[in-house]
Amino acid sequence: MSSGAGGSVQSPAWTADVGMTEDEVGLLTRLVRLNMVVTQVLDQLVGVHGSSVADFLVLATVRRGISSPAELCEVLGRTTGGMSLTIDRLVGDGLVQRRPDPVDRRRIVVELTEAGRQQAEAVNRALHDWEAGMDLGEATRTRIETHIDEVTQLVTRHRP
Repeated sequence: MSSGAGGSVQSPAWTADVGMTEDEVGLLTRLVRLNMVVTQVLDQLVGVHGSSVADFLVLATVRRGISSPAELCEVLGRTTGGMSLTIDRLVGDGLVQRRPDPVDRRRIVVELTEAGRQQAEAVNRALHDWEAGMDLGEATRTRIETHIDEVTQLVTRHRP
């Protein structure tokens, strides 16, 4: 068992599967494991729709109203070069288009095509359906969301 401010925490069963001892399992190890599991779930749910998670995140963010490539980079934590490649791929797939910014014609904006909107909405529904299938009660969902938000804030504040 490892101890924390809230008392003893039993090591999860997966630690033995990966050859870890109880004293090697801390917060960061748990977060890495959660990231791995969530990544696998997202890859499967998004992949069924012919997309990658990175591409879906761009589609979903544009769908929510962010259209500047620079803003997409900032929101999604991507480099400008990586975002340019992603947008090129999405343009090639007919999911987004680049247009001159109507306010500042020196800039471009990214807009969803009808196919891009449909794909973003289909993936979004699949994600919500998967989450609903977990069948969490409201109190459990709220507790988990609160703890995840707290951990996210903590990690964000302590970035190297």
